[in-house]
Amino acid sequence: MNPANQTHVKERVTMADLAASLGLAESTVSRALRGDRRISAATRNRVLTTAEAMGYRPNAMVSALMSVRRRHGNAKEIDTIALVTDYQGEGGWRSKDVCRWEYEGICKRANQLGYRIEEFPLANFAHDATRLEKALQTRGIRGVLLGFSRERRKHLPIDIARFTVVGLSAYFNEVIVDRANFHGFYNVRLAFDEMRRLGYQRVGLVVPAFNNQISGHQWSSSALDWQWHQEEDRRCLPLIAEETQPEVEFLAWLERENPEAILVYKLPVQIWLARCRKSLPVAFLYRTQSETRSAPGIDGNLALVGAAAIDLVVEALHTNRTGVPEHPKEVLIKGTWCSSPRHSEPTKHDPCVTSVR
Repeated sequence: MNPANQTHVKERVTMADLAASLGLAESTVSRALRGDRRISAATRNRVLTTAEAMGYRPNAMVSALMSVRRRHGNAKEIDTIALVTDYQGEGGWRSKDVCRWEYEGICKRANQLGYRIEEFPLANFAHDATRLEKALQTRGIRGVLLGFSRERRKHLPIDIARFTVVGLSAYFNEVIVDRANFHGFYNVRLAFDEMRRLGYQRVGLVVPAFNNQISGHQWSSSALDWQWHQEEDRRCLPLIAEETQPEVEFLAWLERENPEAILVYKLPVQIWLARCRKSLPVAFLYRTQSETRSAPGIDGNLALVGAAAIDLVVEALHTNRTGVPEHPKEVLIKGTWCSSPRHSEPTKHDPCVTSVR
């Protein structure tokens, strides 16, 4: 480097520089930047304001190393990641297999990285974003995972400019953040391909409209794309059933589309088929706990989705990223086709799929 140009090189602002400017110990500055409640709110705000003014950015590698060292050295230093939910009050999502599987992955990965998960149901704050933000700030919580929700809210649940926020699946999908999600498009195509391999030519998808919406319409998009590439006499349009009269819709669809086999999520098509005395093979998109023991379908690897969401939160915390990302990214986890335990290599003539007679 030309010595004449060295004066133009901007030195990186270090924590020592920041501490010297503030007249504080480096340990105090470090705790204030982490939102440690042992440091007064006034001091934390002063440190954050000065850090922004000086252009301070933490070294990602050092932050990660010190974070691990603090956690292994003192259990009290374990950071909390807030899981914000809006699903029929505090415990509604816990009755859903898909939610529990994602939650298991969330907790396991957080524990591996030295964090703990604490749920913050919006219902506990009367859906008041200000109250939720105050609770998070008072606790010194910077990492937020937007999790299980059945509501579509037009307003952000919190001011994400103040926090590191990541989205789980398509929950709170109006909020523009990095996300971890199941690969719905791939999973539907995988199931169709596997059922075609078993000998079924006309395979139809049947899913609730609400859940298809949660998937970001990946399921219906994948089904339509797959059907488009089939010969015309083998095409079977998907049924995206509304909540009002799903059985009536299903029976009309059954008569109209005449499928050879059905790929279903959540809806009790086996009961509906039995009522009308029809026999059709059924496989499941994202099998529930009871379905895994008897029927084939897609394992969405939902625990890995939860784990990937935590990876995104921790990555952003270590690099001090807050607010809306300039280029939001979405990590998609592919599912796995699982045959029925009763058959190893089923075919149309020896089906592993559950057949209602």
